Amino acid sequence: MSQASMKTTQPKNGITRLLEIAGRKKHLLTLSALLAIIYSLLSLIPYILVYHIIQEMTGNIVHVSQITSYLIQAALAMLLANGLLYASGMSSHIAAFTILYELRVQMAEKLAKLPLGFINNTNSGTLKKIMADDIERLENFIAHSIPDIVKGIALPFCSLIYLFTIDWRLALASCLPMVFLALVIPRMFNKDRRELLTQYHQSIEEMNAGIIEFVRAMPVIKIFGHTAQSFDRYTSKVEGFHEMVNRWIKTSSAPYAVFISFISNATLPVLALGLYLYFSTGISLSVFILFLILGVGYIRPLFSLSSLGSQLSVIDHGVKRLDEVLFSKEQETFGEAELTTDFSIAFDHVAFSYDQQHLVLRQVSFDVPQGSITALVGPSGSGKSTLAQLVARFWDVTQGEIRIGGQPIQSIKPEALMHQISFVFQDSFLFQQSIYENIRMGMDKTEMELIAAAKAAQCHDFIMRLPQGYQTRWGADGIHLSGGEQQRIQLARAILKDAPILILDEATAFSDPENEQLIQQAFSQLIQRKTVLVIAHRLSTITDSDQIVVLDKGSVVGHGQHQELLKSCPLYQTMWDAHMQAKTFALT
Repeated sequence: MSQASMKTTQPKNGITRLLEIAGRKKHLLTLSALLAIIYSLLSLIPYILVYHIIQEMTGNIVHVSQITSYLIQAALAMLLANGLLYASGMSSHIAAFTILYELRVQMAEKLAKLPLGFINNTNSGTLKKIMADDIERLENFIAHSIPDIVKGIALPFCSLIYLFTIDWRLALASCLPMVFLALVIPRMFNKDRRELLTQYHQSIEEMNAGIIEFVRAMPVIKIFGHTAQSFDRYTSKVEGFHEMVNRWIKTSSAPYAVFISFISNATLPVLALGLYLYFSTGISLSVFILFLILGVGYIRPLFSLSSLGSQLSVIDHGVKRLDEVLFSKEQETFGEAELTTDFSIAFDHVAFSYDQQHLVLRQVSFDVPQGSITALVGPSGSGKSTLAQLVARFWDVTQGEIRIGGQPIQSIKPEALMHQISFVFQDSFLFQQSIYENIRMGMDKTEMELIAAAKAAQCHDFIMRLPQGYQTRWGADGIHLSGGEQQRIQLARAILKDAPILILDEATAFSDPENEQLIQQAFSQLIQRKTVLVIAHRLSTITDSDQIVVLDKGSVVGHGQHQELLKSCPLYQTMWDAHMQAKTFALT
């Protein structure tokens, strides 16, 4: 499915949507279905031959050679049928795993094209459930349910056709389980059960989110000596899921027990009518035994379909959640302009809201000249990080405009925009791969350039102390780095990228005083001839900036250099006084 069609076409629902997804590999699944049908036909042959063997044995003259021939034919039919069943399963499994791979790749590509706000508004437990659990359940439908449905239809259909040619009365008695299924199954999945299924999925998502949050909070829990029960969110979500499962079992057990009980005793109508006809000389012993075997045996595939309804409901709900992501509106990428030599930034009456209701930025306007350093300061929650992230189009502005080199950022190709911006986050992140690859991040750089960047970021020395140096795998064999070391790895990435626009979000937050001084020296080399936005809480690090923009509650309340703001901006004065007092604070 192309991205273009995904933007305009709404997803189908239910089994139609599941079959649409399965249709990605329709040739393999068609082959699997044909093999399953042939298997169903071949699997009837041993029953038919048993019927002829009984006829032969109950006749006046027993032909041993003919019985031997029937037995050989039955064995060959069984071998061939099982071989075709194996081939059918292989075809459906290859199709299933290929489709799952494609869906996960498509999901990852889609997430990369969605606004960051979508990711922030969707908890990690939900995304984990969609990408791991919901997509994985499709494997069961494609690899197992589709062949089972084909067998579940083909085998009873072919069996009943043959049975009607033998005795129509017993064949009608054999149809009773099918009539029961047609009347009862729809009632087993009413509106109340569908609502319960929705609640079941929500409960799983909430529990996943609670578990992830609990794992991340484990250091704090251990420090304060608390147990899992003390983490209320985790405990409540797990208990909620437990209650949800209990409710599901209670509502499902009674109808499912009736279903299984009836199917397990489906032989009774055939047995009762068969005995009557046999003793009234209406049928022969061979016909009676054939219907006891085949007239009930054709129901066997229905056991594999007995839970198909609830499985399809679970899978369908998961696919709906998957489609909520796949069919979400992507961030507009219609820009075709390229950035060339002008890397000045202009904020023109910028307003922004995460939820389209509550503005976190209000009418922000100022210019960042090319090659200058602009510091963003203000109380926590004033909008500093949000403003910086808007430059890289992590979100799109709600009102106003941001321009780079005089061009609105929406008119610039996303690839070109990302190529020209380096971003050092306050929260660092490392991938589970080598330190070398964590710094390189796919950039076409030489080893010498990478090591030079690591040295400039003051991380070369501690990297060389790791067991395999730059080839040490992060997170493997207990290899972990401190917050300050991770932050310097992130800084090395930015130095290696050498982009003309640099955004630093409290880049020295986790550094000790000694390394902070070294990193500041590296900054003096890094920021030369670059347009720099610095977000800082330690005001002493930005007093030499070309300009300082003071934010409060999403608005600009001060704009100028350090000495100017000390005279003209009360908020900056207060922040500076608090900063100086903190520097001189000492325990007595």
